[in-house]
Order: sequence, then structure tokens, then C-alpha cells
Amino acid sequence: MSLSLIIGSRASFLAKIQTFIVKQELKKKTKSIKIITKYHSTKGDKNQAHAPWKNLGYGIFTTSLTKGLINKHFNCVVHSYKDLPILKSKTDYITITRDDPRDLLLIKKKSINKRNLIIGTSSPRRRSSVRDLKDLIGVKNIKTKTIRGNVTTRLLKVTLKNQYDAVFMAKAAIDRIFKYGNKVDKVETKKFLNLFKKFKPFILPLSIFPTAASQGAIAIEYLKNDKKTKSILNKINCKKTQSICNQERSLLKKYGGGCGLDIGITIEEIKNNNFLFSKGVDARNNKEFHINKILNKKSIKKTKSIFPQNIKDYQIFSRIELKLPKIKNSTIILTRPDFSIKDLNNNNFFITSGIQTWKRVAKENKIAQCSFDGLGEDYRLPEIYYRNYKNIKKITYKNSMSIYKTKQINGYELIPQINSKTINNLFNAKVFYWMSYSAFKLAKAIRPDIVKYQHCSGPGSTFEQLKKEIPKKRLKLFFNYKDFKESVYQTR
Repeated sequence: MSLSLIIGSRASFLAKIQTFIVKQELKKKTKSIKIITKYHSTKGDKNQAHAPWKNLGYGIFTTSLTKGLINKHFNCVVHSYKDLPILKSKTDYITITRDDPRDLLLIKKKSINKRNLIIGTSSPRRRSSVRDLKDLIGVKNIKTKTIRGNVTTRLLKVTLKNQYDAVFMAKAAIDRIFKYGNKVDKVETKKFLNLFKKFKPFILPLSIFPTAASQGAIAIEYLKNDKKTKSILNKINCKKTQSICNQERSLLKKYGGGCGLDIGITIEEIKNNNFLFSKGVDARNNKEFHINKILNKKSIKKTKSIFPQNIKDYQIFSRIELKLPKIKNSTIILTRPDFSIKDLNNNNFFITSGIQTWKRVAKENKIAQCSFDGLGEDYRLPEIYYRNYKNIKKITYKNSMSIYKTKQINGYELIPQINSKTINNLFNAKVFYWMSYSAFKLAKAIRPDIVKYQHCSGPGSTFEQLKKEIPKKRLKLFFNYKDFKESVYQTR
């Protein structure tokens, strides 16, 4: 027996792509299904005011379609999950696997060397976040100006008008156009590609720029009492994505939540742990918050005996700079700024291992376009349409013991040089946090019995290497050293 569905969707290019993705997923699971698509404009599409939600309320891109669903014009409706109101109704949702939740900043290539930038956005959250861009892109003065429209329209406005230098975008939207655009509308895709090549993309790290709750996820809405449609949709439901999106939306509601608030909340599952990135202004008390932590980590009993106790006193190696070869037309991973980066060609695509490295190399006029955010090199390598160069090289220390197979270039050499405070700290500690496997190996050589104690690290190569030497029950994952110290160190 053949099954059929009528799917409702917005009529924009991106909405059609998202509907195409959902249809492909349905056809994989139910090969005989017949799908009819009906496209409609919403209040948000028709109203081009600067902040239409102030007059029309939240759900401006979804309410009209939801009403059509309730009136049984459709069996289900495809939405961007982040656009859905948080309040419950007569409907329910499933979702497919989430795409990259991060934001992009697209700067016009002809504006890249300007000291003053005007960035187009209509989002209060993104407008607030521009103050955190200065240390990453080397610009002293950044202002925002409202911009509305779909992806192609906004890119066109920025390229044609001198009043904009850059624009914010959801990375998932750009990724979907690159992957599926030609299958939906070749003319619109060609227009987008011609515009996109005029920009330099920056993939913004979640630790500083958490995004809208559920960004990157597609929701498929259906009537709660429609068991037939629910049964069909459940075959493509990603329970993991749905659970994470619901957690984000619950947190948003806790802070007073809607898409018009200056709040970013993103949860990423990394190494079987849920990492929370959150930042904004709590609508209940008008106070700012910035919380990055692992949600489901098991606590360690607080103690004063931690290593390192203070980063400013911590010294276990000195570093000798090594001469770098000439590198061009490459994707370069920068693990530290402790090497002669001044000689590196700016035409390379730079990725940093963490945010502090991004900020420090920016002072040398080497502007990175992405960071692994301290989460390890297996965390979301930028697609080739962002970085242009397939060949990837990592500048690190001589004889690095990284687990990753990236081609390594020696930028510096580690020389054991432990100061007295670090030695005393090492022999008195019972809980250890490691920022490199080399430091652990040296410390173990000096004090072999440390393997009997509790060990911690951030995600990445260090954690994977420690797993080979430390039993699971004595090895814990933390977001970073700051998260570790706040969680473990007993101040009194």
C-alpha cells in the first residue's frame, strides 16, 4: 500500500532546500511514499520591517504554516527549528540529524583591510556579539546595521551597497546551499555562488558566539492526533538531535526566551558528553551571563591539592623557536603563537587550535578564519568551499605526539625546564589537569606514582592519549582548565 504526505513549507530558496532534504530522508525510509509540496509565504516573509517580531510576535516565520496544518491543508510542515515558538500547542515535532549550528561572518573581500566595519544583521544576539569580534579580525571599530531578506538577498545588498561591509549567516544555511542548491534551483544557486566568492568567510567559535537555540536543525511539525503522519515521520526522527534541541529551548525559556532576545544557547555532543555554550542577558534580572561547561560530567570531590594550581606559576617547558619553511596555498593549523608566524603567507587559510591562539596571532596580522575551539582537531574541520586548500599542515612542536595524522611542521622545540613552584605543586597534588600529553609524560617520569591519582583534560589529542594510560574511572573530561578549576578546586 502506497503512502502519501502533503508537506507545507515557506517559499524561499533555503526553505525549499530544507524541504528537499526532508523529502530525501523520507524516501530513503519509505520508498513507495508519494509526497506533494505546497509552498506559502509567512508573516515574516511579507513584513520587511526592521524588527517585525515586535509587532507580530514570535513565530513570524512559522505561525501561518502551523495554522494551515491545524486546518488540515497539510499533513506536516517543514520549519527551521530555531524559528518555532517555545509555547506548546496542538502540534508536535520531529527532527532529522542536525547540521553545523555555528554562525558565519562573511566580510566583503574589498572591505577586509578596513579599520571600520559595518555588519548587517537583524538579530539582537548577533548585534550584541560584535564586541567580541575585535580581537579576532583585527578591527577597531565595528557597527551594525539592520538587514533583512533571504540568504541571496542579503549577500546582494551587502555587495551592492556601500552601507554594509559584512553580514552574519547561519553556517547550516550556507552548507545546505552548497550541498543541495543545484538540485532545487540551479539559477538561484549560480546567483548565490557568484555572490559568495566576493566574501571572506569566518566560522565563529561557539565558546564566544553561541547561537540561537536549535540553530542548524530542521523541524517537521505534525498534528498530535495524526497517528498516521507521526508513524511515517518517526522513521526519520533523530532522537539525539531532538533531545539536544529541547534542552536548548528549555534553557532559553528559563532565561525568558524568544528569538528576539540577546541569548545564545548551543549544546554539542562531543566524545559522548554534552558541551553547553551559553551567553547573553537574562530577561528575568537583566544580568549578563557567559557559561561554557559540560552538562553531564561526573563531579570530583573538591580539593586544594590540584595541579596546576595557578597557570601563572606553571612552567614545565621552555620553547625554542625553529625556522619555518615557506608555506603557501595551504590550510594551516596553528597550535600556538610561539613561532615565527610573521613569515607565513597571508594567502593561506589559518585555523587555530584554540581561541587564545586566534587572538594572539591576530595581533601579528595573521587573521584566522576558524578555530577548533579547544575541542580537538576532529571537531568540525571546515569544508573545502570555505578553506579552498585541500592540503592541510599543522605547525606544532618537534617530536609532537599528537594522535592526529595531519602533516606536521616543526615550529618550536620543547626543552624541559620546570620551575620550583611547579615541582612543589606536582609532588603535593592529588588531582591533575593536563594541557598536553608531553607534560604528562615528563611529570610521570619525575613522579611515577601520579598514575594512581585522578587525571583530567580537555577534549582532543591529550585526552585520547591519556586514555591509554589512565583507567576510565580515574580520567575525567572538562571543557578547559577554567572549567576544571571552578569544578574541582576548594578555595577555603
